[in-house]
Amino acid sequence: MDECQAASAPNTTLGTQGDLQGTQGDQGTQDLNKTLTQDTNQRVEEITPSEAKVSPHASSVRAEAREQNGVQREGKKEGKGEESDEDLRKYNKKIPEERSAVKKDEIDAHFDRLPWVLGALGRILNLGISYGPQFAPVDIPLNRRKQTFAVLFWMSTFLFMGAGSLLLLLYIFFNTQYWWVSLCYLTWFIGDRTVCNRGGRRLEWVRRLPLWKHYRDFFPVHLIKTAELDPSKNYIMGYHPHGILSAGAFAHFATEGTNFSKKFPGFTPHLLTLEGHFHLPFYREFFMATGAVSATRESMDYLLGQAGSGRALCLVAGGAKESLDCQPGSVFLHLNKRKGFCKMALRHGASLVPMFSFGENEIYDQVVNPEGSLVRRLQNALQSFFGLAPCLFIGRGVFQYSFGIVPFRKPIYTVVGAAIDVPQVKSPSKEQIVALHERYVQAVVALYNKYKHKYSEFPECDINIV
Repeated sequence: MDECQAASAPNTTLGTQGDLQGTQGDQGTQDLNKTLTQDTNQRVEEITPSEAKVSPHASSVRAEAREQNGVQREGKKEGKGEESDEDLRKYNKKIPEERSAVKKDEIDAHFDRLPWVLGALGRILNLGISYGPQFAPVDIPLNRRKQTFAVLFWMSTFLFMGAGSLLLLLYIFFNTQYWWVSLCYLTWFIGDRTVCNRGGRRLEWVRRLPLWKHYRDFFPVHLIKTAELDPSKNYIMGYHPHGILSAGAFAHFATEGTNFSKKFPGFTPHLLTLEGHFHLPFYREFFMATGAVSATRESMDYLLGQAGSGRALCLVAGGAKESLDCQPGSVFLHLNKRKGFCKMALRHGASLVPMFSFGENEIYDQVVNPEGSLVRRLQNALQSFFGLAPCLFIGRGVFQYSFGIVPFRKPIYTVVGAAIDVPQVKSPSKEQIVALHERYVQAVVALYNKYKHKYSEFPECDINIV
């Protein structure tokens, strides 16, 4: 399978000393200043969007009338669905050249020429970059620092909260006189371990923390509604692609950062994820407080089988396996063997809603790991054993742009497609499941092809279903 590669950045190197030997006197100085100004302006126009020259998707969003619910809208005649032009301008305003995404492009152009081991070491040590270390400017606005903190907090909870809490409880049990604290938590966990399969334990004040607004604005993340959903029904909403950590899915369904409840009134959102996340002490409590539950049959049966309606279950259908194929500039969706959610939809008569999140694959780099390589074989073995995919991802740091766990500032556009109505069949046949699955896959492909030229950074890339 071919992967689309991003076009190499244009050469914007200033003229060499030899090229300027003919410049003399005041006239020469003026010519040189004019050349530098023109080249700098050209560089800024190439890297950052502006009102006069923007990327294809931004131009389409800002300048063209957009379609929602089958109605063409212009100017301020915006509904509550797709984000208004004013909102998108606020999020995607012209950003200075220091933005991490710009530095990412420059650093990638340098390190991609090296073997990945040397490239990773170079990023860690910040070596071999001809234009010097890429540290964050000291005078970054406070609001942008809040955004970075919000994303760092999210990453830290995922990477460190669970493992750190487990080590802390073990230390308290074996090395302090407060061993009973660990024993009390163990007792609590044993009795509470299945709550992730019984609707979880959501706390609205956690979902509505101001922190999540800063998290949204960091990338920024957009939730784009293209069709109305009936709150008298239940829905299984498929999120594609998985990305490294499904940053967009977390923003939409585990927080109110993108105002999901206002755009889809009458719905109770739930983010479905691996059950293993709810086996980690303290992290499980935090994650369930956001409305997250396990992506198991028992969990979906409980939520969809309860009396009432308006439940929106976000399922990242590709799973952990798909995250290993998430590379910038490529789209691989693991759907051919993922038919269980179609069976669940038929059993409960829950409508299916395809979603595609443009930019999800671009917020992190990942070590090249083609099928059959040593890296991929090790990842597959660990994924089969632990359930979690050990992605070797590369982001930026907090105070420098070369290496770290913080994602790059790349916009994420999550487009919510029209619902596929599903009749209730208590015992669906294999043929019914396959037919619904084919219909859903076609809807995902159609959604991607319809909006890729508007929102994708790599609209030339084809979608691959594996």
